[in-house]
Amino acid sequence: MRSAQSYSGVALLLASLMCASSATAATVTLQANLDGLQMVPPNASPAFGLADATLNDVTGAFSITLGSYQDLLGGSFNVFLNDAAVGSNGPLIMTLTNDTPGATTGTFSGGGTLTLAQITDMTAGNTYLRVTSQVFPSGEIRGQLFTVPEPATVVLLGLGALGVLAAARIGQRKRLA
Repeated sequence: MRSAQSYSGVALLLASLMCASSATAATVTLQANLDGLQMVPPNASPAFGLADATLNDVTGAFSITLGSYQDLLGGSFNVFLNDAAVGSNGPLIMTLTNDTPGATTGTFSGGGTLTLAQITDMTAGNTYLRVTSQVFPSGEIRGQLFTVPEPATVVLLGLGALGVLAAARIGQRKRLA
């Protein structure tokens, strides 16, 4: 017969998982690390970049909250958001604002509204950022946008895992006793 403690651990796990799976966030946080090796075809540019973005998965509002690039081989032209999976090129979604045009190190910002299909692609990891330059006019660096788990979701999943471990240890002690 199981103890009340075992059932409470399982109940904690189930409650945590239900809370985590029922949370429907309207705002999704995304991140991209940009480099030349992600370009299709890849290049050996020493440049790199980072972008943080948000997406409202209900309204389609997309915004770069932090965008930077460094060490381009040529002065920067444009920054684009494109629609395609890792390893393939895809159509342009929007042109973003290059805050430091012509610079080899700089920042970018901007955003716009996505369609339902583009929202679906973005949340599935099938969109990317691309920085073009004088040396690589079709793109010197690129980075796929991936969703970043919400801190609350991570905490709930961690609590659920702790609940499972506690239930397992309690069950193990009961079997040994």
